[in-house]
Amino acid sequence: MKESHKDIWLKRKQLGRSKYLVLFGLLPWGLGLTVITSLIELISFHQINPVWVPARLVLFFFIGFFVANARWQAMENRFESNSQQRP
Repeated sequence: MKESHKDIWLKRKQLGRSKYLVLFGLLPWGLGLTVITSLIELISFHQINPVWVPARLVLFFFIGFFVANARWQAMENRFESNSQQRP
């Protein structure tokens, strides 16, 4: 494992869990996937159904939350287990 990965993780960990979840989960997954699926709908059907946009936001926010939370846990376990093994 490279030290640069650990340095990046330590910087992100300083943001705190809440900010990490927002910046690396809710925004990219929630907003990003909502925009992408809305664009696909617009290209395919030449219109966007406004009923689906809030539903997509809620669904993709949940997905983003769980992805970012799992990533946080994995990185915490990965780097904290290494720091405990090395005195």
